Parts: sequence; C-alpha cells; structure tokens
Amino acid sequence: MLRLRGLTINSDDSEGVAQFWSSALGYERRNLWDPYIGLRDPLARDSLVTIQKSSPESANKIHLDLYSDDPDAEAERLVALGATKLRRYEEGDTYWWVLADPKGNEFCIIAATGDDRKV
Repeated sequence: MLRLRGLTINSDDSEGVAQFWSSALGYERRNLWDPYIGLRDPLARDSLVTIQKSSPESANKIHLDLYSDDPDAEAERLVALGATKLRRYEEGDTYWWVLADPKGNEFCIIAATGDDRKV
C-alpha cells in the first residue's frame, strides 16, 4: 500500500527555500544528508517536506514522495498501471525508486524505514 507522506521541492537555493517553508508552515528541520533538507510538522499531523538542492534546469520542481513497506513490489505494480521505472537510489538509511507517470511526471516510492517514514 502506498501512503502520500511527502512533497519534495527542487531548488538551487535549498537553504532559502527551506527557511521560507519552515517559517510558512511552522515546520522544524529534520536531520537528512546532503543535498537534502528535511522539514516536518512538529505535531506529526501533516506530510513531510524535503528540499533537494538541484540545478535550475531540473525537470520537476515539485514531486510526490510515496512511502511503502515494499517499494519494489509497488514499483512493479505501478509499472503494470503505466508508470516507467527511471532509477533506484540508496542513501542514508533508506532506498527509493524514481518513476514517471504515463505523462512523464516523476515521483518517488520510498522505503518506509526510520521513525520519520513509518505510519
């Protein structure tokens, strides 16, 4: 089962964007690794926001982060529905698939590991 748990914003000014959204939403920073800055609702009611440092030419400025206990199986299920697997990443304490919907919009399926990702 997929859970919409996050939104990622790509920016060449990740610190500035993180500061803006942290203040706008009343979110606190969470510890991630470079090139990511994490923000979370201190009351754990709303989705996580991740700011990803990227070039100004990034194809997707914002994308969905979907969490799953079995990202590999979910990626295969969504491919059967018309998605395309683009690449797999392993970083920090998790891994994820980047896929594209039938119109080319990218999204991630992230392994629901660690305290921030379990629901």
